[in-house]
Amino acid sequence: MRNFLRLRRLAKFLRRRAKREKRVEKRADLWDCPTIMIGRVFALLFATACAVCANAQSDILDAGYVAGDSGQLNVPVYRIAVTSPSQEMETLAKRAFNLHGSYKIYRPADAQFVFDFAPAGENSVKLSIKGGRVYEQTVSGSSSLDALMRACDVAVQKTIGTPGFFAGTIVFSYSKNGGDNTEICVSDMVFQKTRRLTGDNKASLMPHFSPSGNKVMYTGYYRSGFMDLYEINLLSNTRRTFASFKGSNTGGAFSPDGSKVAMILSTSGNPEVWIANADRTGFKRITRTPNAVESSASFSPDGTKLIFASDDRTKPQIYVCPVGGGKMTRLPTNVSGYCSEPTWNKVNPNLIAFTGASGKGFQVFVYDMAAHKSKCVSSGASTSSPVWLNDGRHLICAKAFGKMRRLYVIDTETGSQKPLHSAEYGSLKEPDFVYKAN
Repeated sequence: MRNFLRLRRLAKFLRRRAKREKRVEKRADLWDCPTIMIGRVFALLFATACAVCANAQSDILDAGYVAGDSGQLNVPVYRIAVTSPSQEMETLAKRAFNLHGSYKIYRPADAQFVFDFAPAGENSVKLSIKGGRVYEQTVSGSSSLDALMRACDVAVQKTIGTPGFFAGTIVFSYSKNGGDNTEICVSDMVFQKTRRLTGDNKASLMPHFSPSGNKVMYTGYYRSGFMDLYEINLLSNTRRTFASFKGSNTGGAFSPDGSKVAMILSTSGNPEVWIANADRTGFKRITRTPNAVESSASFSPDGTKLIFASDDRTKPQIYVCPVGGGKMTRLPTNVSGYCSEPTWNKVNPNLIAFTGASGKGFQVFVYDMAAHKSKCVSSGASTSSPVWLNDGRHLICAKAFGKMRRLYVIDTETGSQKPLHSAEYGSLKEPDFVYKAN
């Protein structure tokens, strides 16, 4: 019996070995087949690509999500601590991170990340990040403040993987007491270095940066006493008239490459969309709506389309048309009977922010052209004049408090709304933003 069982086990073993040898031969034949060979090479390349992507993702210092803060959001919300041997640096860095919807400031013992900023020579700051894993980098800038803000932006990039906006520059219309006479000013994001560009003691309105940030176009009553377009060169501190046709000349938004300017001119009888070359040649009328008023014209991120508001259907709505002219297409925002001040998201071209009438005032909405849906991203005091920041997530808007206006940063993901300056600073409205490369 035992011998029988041994023989039986031996027979099974021999059969299994024969099958394995047969499979090996078959696999060898398949490997020699060109089609299978290509498939195996493709699989190898795919695995290599995945490894490269994994290495790229490893550049982000992941400390996990804060479940109680982020909830059902699409973005992380981190507890951070900000430290520095310089009290001034620490205060300014905290002010910067307080504007961002993904960060809440805590003590170091309770934080997921600790950001430390230390002076590192003239116009340089050493950034140290603890949490996840340690990261250090020395960041330079055009000034000590610029270096600090750029170091804060590096911390954002390293922890959530998107650009920071703290080293950006804002231009806005300013008046001390909310009066009609306003001036054009520029400032950093933490309002440490504010510079007044005009001093006309007249209404100076609707400023727009050129893509390089070296020029500002605005509407003013300088010299003529009528609404004309002016261009300020920030490098040479000079100003020139850009458009001074009969009627009103307003707007002045640059194309993404800086070669063209979109504006609203009423020289043909009623306010229409026009474009021109940035050297003040080639003025061309784009819209032809004799019974309507157009406003707030600007370019799409690729420069092929124009977006603007028009009351062609009795009340202002958002329209798009080709940059060379043609059919106006209304965007079905479906949230308000009054929609104006559209601004196209340069990071995600499917998103357009705009101002819409809501209740007894206005709020800012974001329309998703892919989903064909709008959502309100502001709340509280009447809010208007949205402009996207360079991360494609946050907006700067103006909130109204009586006759005074105050600039806020609004996070379209978390709903965070944070003031950029104190109420005592004055009345600030109609912002624009630019982020210059270092």
